[in-house]
Amino acid sequence: MKIDKIYIISLNAGDPSVQRNIAAKVDHLGMPYSVGWEIVQGFDGTSGNLLDGHSVYNLWNLGSDSWNDWWKRDVTGGEAGCAISHLNIWKSIIKDDVNCALILEDDFVSVTPLTNPVIPNTEWDIAFLGRNAICPKDEKRIDVSNKWVTALSSYNTHAYVIKRDAAKTLVNDYNFQQNLIAPDEFLTATYTDHRRQDINILFPPKLKAIAPVNNWIEQNRPHEKSTTEPNDANINLLKKQPYFEILDDNDWDSWKSKYVNETVAKGEYDLMIDDIGNNIYEFPLFTEKFCKEAVALAEVMNKWTKDRHEFYPTNDVLLPEIGLDNIYNRVIKEIVSPLCIHLWELEGAGWDNMNTENFMVRYTTDRQSHLSLHHDFSHITMVVKLNDEFDGGGTWFPKYKILANPKLVGTATIHPGMITHKHGARPIHSGKRYINVSFMRKNN
Repeated sequence: MKIDKIYIISLNAGDPSVQRNIAAKVDHLGMPYSVGWEIVQGFDGTSGNLLDGHSVYNLWNLGSDSWNDWWKRDVTGGEAGCAISHLNIWKSIIKDDVNCALILEDDFVSVTPLTNPVIPNTEWDIAFLGRNAICPKDEKRIDVSNKWVTALSSYNTHAYVIKRDAAKTLVNDYNFQQNLIAPDEFLTATYTDHRRQDINILFPPKLKAIAPVNNWIEQNRPHEKSTTEPNDANINLLKKQPYFEILDDNDWDSWKSKYVNETVAKGEYDLMIDDIGNNIYEFPLFTEKFCKEAVALAEVMNKWTKDRHEFYPTNDVLLPEIGLDNIYNRVIKEIVSPLCIHLWELEGAGWDNMNTENFMVRYTTDRQSHLSLHHDFSHITMVVKLNDEFDGGGTWFPKYKILANPKLVGTATIHPGMITHKHGARPIHSGKRYINVSFMRKNN
């Protein structure tokens, strides 16, 4: 694919000496055809003041226990500014209707002339011409000459080709503008699984990236100060609540289509409910997408407690603590409550608007693998299976000799809470077991 335009990011775009240096380096690229190029003024974030509507991802810092030094600190001003600079160019590509663009940072150095810049005839959205591959041995060769690979996790954004449709995806399909991180961390997430689960949630892969085995363009930042990403200390930037797709219910119908079982949402209760005995029922409620994102959200927020319940404490987190409670209650009110009314033929006021206590429980072999027999303080209890990476577990009802341990994630188990259905959580033998629990009580 032919490159239609070259954008070069520089914080000193107006400096004549910088312009002359960049012009010489563009000539040294050795392009076999004439390509228009533009030096773009980069955004300097070191002051701590960002453009209106922009903010950094405020959960980037994982603390001193992280194995990666880059994740032990907040997003820096230089990283935020570099991210805004790339974001602005993606917007320009869309606005200017550029079919295919090469984006460079001004510290780029051509090591292999692009005398024949032929990108393999394969599916791709982003083609790196230079980068630092994290796991190069795991990357698959994709062309006959074995000179290109399907890119996995990479660092550096000093030289990459991007198609217009990919730029649209980056701008329109991700809320990067309000969750700014270093652009190489962001781009990696958009085409492969990021090594951090929270970044996978924020920016799930939607694109495909490729790269040459040997870089065509390097970066001289280790030897020469970059004017794209200035050195700076960690600073406090404007911070907002981070964006998670699971928490975005602005379009409720769209949210339900992604996270709630379609048939149950349509009210097909008798088709989907399984009676496993003695007023204990199972039905599919949430999609696998919901379960994965809910667990990851809880782990990212890391607000787990172990002494919230006086008599039967669990290692848990209340859903209000992770911002999920209002959404969860809406699902209960619109779907679960009508299902319960239909199932048990419940009469009287209050069943359609029950008070709920919603929380996520995490069972692990080293902290809490089981929960002793008990009664719930509820009229109706609901337990939702969120994962299957564990052995053992399940809810045991000794009076009825029934073990509720659904096969599929997203499955809800409901049963009466008080008096008749004493139960406990059987121990897991390996892994981690995550469940959502709801204690539902009628108001009057």
